Amino acid sequence: MNPKVREALLYTGVNLSATIIDYIIFLTLTHAFGWPILQSVISYSIATIVNYGLTRTFVFRHGLSPKSEHRRFLEFLATNAVGLLITAVVIWLTVHEWGLKPFLGKTISVLICFVTLYYVRTQIVFGKDPDGQSASSPESGTGRTFRNSRAG
Repeated sequence: MNPKVREALLYTGVNLSATIIDYIIFLTLTHAFGWPILQSVISYSIATIVNYGLTRTFVFRHGLSPKSEHRRFLEFLATNAVGLLITAVVIWLTVHEWGLKPFLGKTISVLICFVTLYYVRTQIVFGKDPDGQSASSPESGTGRTFRNSRAG
């Protein structure tokens, strides 16, 4: 299988898992308290932590740039801040302005975030080194391979 297709499928699976967690928390809190934007922020934040762990472990574990784990996590959080902003704006528009049900607004925001964040994460967070080559590629000139320590 093409490595890019495999990566996209793994990313989809990981995000589906995090999205299920996000929806369960969102719908439970919204049903209990009725504040869809606040509940979306809470559920999205919890799903972020799960998403990072799964993404780092299963999707982007080979050929990582030589960034520190701390930097990579902060970049991941920054992308999630963008996703959180997108989520809040879309839910505000769809629920409060257009009168859609919270579930539908959340679904629209998830789809927009998925596409946006996949692109940003593949290019920046888990992408290539600043020279534009994979950190584990022989062309990088370092002779070293940077890998996830859990991946072997």
